[in-house]
Amino acid sequence: MANNLARLRQDRGWSQDYLAGLMGTTRNQLAKLEGGSRRLSDVWIERAAKALGVDAGALVTTLDEVTVVGDVGAGGRVIYHGEEQGGSDRAERPPRSSSGLVAVRVQGDSMPGVAEDQWLIYYDERVHGVPDEWLGKVCVVWLPDDRVFVKRIYRGRDPGTFDLVSTGSYDPMRDEEVAYSAIVRFTQQR
Repeated sequence: MANNLARLRQDRGWSQDYLAGLMGTTRNQLAKLEGGSRRLSDVWIERAAKALGVDAGALVTTLDEVTVVGDVGAGGRVIYHGEEQGGSDRAERPPRSSSGLVAVRVQGDSMPGVAEDQWLIYYDERVHGVPDEWLGKVCVVWLPDDRVFVKRIYRGRDPGTFDLVSTGSYDPMRDEEVAYSAIVRFTQQR
């Protein structure tokens, strides 16, 4: 049975281990529940809903929306919304998008040539490092110090580093290590 467990966990930036701990189960069991190889029974729905702080229906309904998880400001820096700020906004899901898709909202003129003020930048598939096929493209990048940016990525001078280039007038960030990256899948006016 398809469910929204993985998407809801990923929207919060939680690992499988973390959510499994909140639900009183193992990461392996959670992976089976997320993947649909283990049925999401009423007991599991109740545990997951409590752990995630959502209504039980959010786990099993088809969602035509994605979560707006943060804002992109000056220099392409992403600031994520926290639960203490009232949770996250929702936005229309683009057609043919993955279940793990989330969005960040552009603030001001921080992303010229990519997205205007209040537009949404959508991404999903966060991976370790930077795949070669993403070089030269606009991506969301997570640095080892937990800063997150939306930048165009190029190889750096030093092995294993990258140059992160803003679409605006900000100086490039040179020879940065990238912990994770996710390619921008869509941009859309809100």
